[in-house]
Amino acid sequence: MGMYKYFSIIFILGLFFLCACSPMGAIVTTTSAGAVVAESDRSVGEAVDDAGIKIKIVEKFAKSKSGIFLDINSSIRLGTVLLTGIVETQEIRIEAIRLVWEIDGVKEVINEIEIGNKQNIKQYTQDLWISSRVRGKTLSEIGLDIITYNFETINGKVFVMGVASNLEESDKIIRVIKTVKGVKEISNHIIIRK
Repeated sequence: MGMYKYFSIIFILGLFFLCACSPMGAIVTTTSAGAVVAESDRSVGEAVDDAGIKIKIVEKFAKSKSGIFLDINSSIRLGTVLLTGIVETQEIRIEAIRLVWEIDGVKEVINEIEIGNKQNIKQYTQDLWISSRVRGKTLSEIGLDIITYNFETINGKVFVMGVASNLEESDKIIRVIKTVKGVKEISNHIIIRK
């Protein structure tokens, strides 16, 4: 790891420690710091831009009366926002998308929000187990570069987002995810670095 990458990590950690002084910053720090700090395929400016978008999404979702703060998760890479979760109505789904599009720097919104009943504890626990297994297996197969990816599972469907150096890396990650027991479907949102 070069000196530039160490500087990048220290700089971004510093930003998150500054943000942690506010209640919103504390929420953002716990949900996204690991993914942003470890992002090796983004420049410092790109990582900071994505972190700023994440902070604004959290703020907008927290202010919403629809409960989307608890029901919808977001992952951001290079200005592309992936929204996942389960909401009760189409109106709530539309509100979440509208709120994200209001944020400067958002280039694309990938809407993977489902409409339906909330998950029960058993399904939620199983999904957490699948996500943990996916992270562990991809880490052992690919190495620390996998930290730059976000994995989320909803009802057995694994959503993956990150920035790959090439198509082979992306394909390898998908192959590894397919080997995890309980994975029913994969929603691939990996961006290939050009």
